[in-house]
Amino acid sequence: MALLLLNRRPILAEVPDWLSGESVVVVTAKSAAPASAYERFRRVEVVDDYESGEVDRLVDAMCAEHDVDRVLTTAEIDVVRAARARERHGIPGQSTAAALAYRDKYRMKLLASRQGIPVAPMALVRDKDEISSFAGRHGLPVVVKPADGAGSVGVTVLTDRRALAEFSPPAGRTLLVERFVDGIVCHVDGLMAGGALLHALPSRYLESNLDTATRAVPSISGMLSPDDGLAKRLIGAAEATVAALPPVAEVTAFHAEFFLTPLDELVLCEIACRPGGCGIAEAFELTTGINLFAAHLRGQAGLITSVTADSERPRHGWGWFPPRAGTLERMPDSCPLPGTVRYTPFGERGTRYEGPGSSTDRIAELVFRVDGGRAVEDVLREVDDWWAGEIRWQSR
Repeated sequence: MALLLLNRRPILAEVPDWLSGESVVVVTAKSAAPASAYERFRRVEVVDDYESGEVDRLVDAMCAEHDVDRVLTTAEIDVVRAARARERHGIPGQSTAAALAYRDKYRMKLLASRQGIPVAPMALVRDKDEISSFAGRHGLPVVVKPADGAGSVGVTVLTDRRALAEFSPPAGRTLLVERFVDGIVCHVDGLMAGGALLHALPSRYLESNLDTATRAVPSISGMLSPDDGLAKRLIGAAEATVAALPPVAEVTAFHAEFFLTPLDELVLCEIACRPGGCGIAEAFELTTGINLFAAHLRGQAGLITSVTADSERPRHGWGWFPPRAGTLERMPDSCPLPGTVRYTPFGERGTRYEGPGSSTDRIAELVFRVDGGRAVEDVLREVDDWWAGEIRWQSR
């Protein structure tokens, strides 16, 4: 018997400790496969193109050869792939129906709206005429994106008639179009099982992931106080959303995003059944003592049914700072802000960058404490102001 891990995260070195005593075989993207970790697994297969059919072929072969009894995932791209493999090989775990509900944003929001959860008006479209028709009914701006996208990749906001006229959707592909929702983007992260939340921490972004991906503004987020009325509303919205979708029996991580509109309404943006990206997992562990990746994998493996959190720790936040289009002239080597836990620069001065390819691209990372007496927005703006004063780019 063996556990099969599908992996595109840089976590392989830690997995053997999280799944200690288990026989683990791995299919991994080359970009997330340090050779030093191979010897601790029963077998490792490395794939150059992780989006290719080669992954499915290897999954089927390894399920047959190693008597796999669980298929584990950590990334968005593998959720449906793993569910279909489970059904092909009679392996317990998240079903394809449940996986699609957490991966296909149209299906997700349709199910949520049927349970009274507010979502933006939306439609599946195949060409510019259908997008124009939707905009005529619901007004501009509208957002056009892949229904199964992640990291704000492939997302376009059409703000006016000129942008709509100039937009050329990819041929032969069905897209999701939604009315643009203005407001603050908030997120709830934690663990769920059986259609209910086990642990949940609400946070808010300073800017949206779309702004990070398209305008190269920093992605900065901080956890809300549990006494904050918005925090309680966000947890309630996450509970309702999880209950509205097909349940996942095992302990599983989730990442949910909501818009807080100027009219004080919470509107579902999306929910995923995996740990959140950027600095979310690190901040969550610092605040609760729970490693979301470890709990997520152990839950999928059937090794745990609950997880205990430490409620006495301070709240945390994080900042991921994307590259701009141009040459990096100056960036800070350290962060003097109070509450700094970790600052790690990656950017190289004198290097020309093309700008962010997604909301997770960065040249530096920051993790910090959120002091109880300060408003979260003030802390996030302090981080943003510090970075703006220290970074310098030479435009092309």
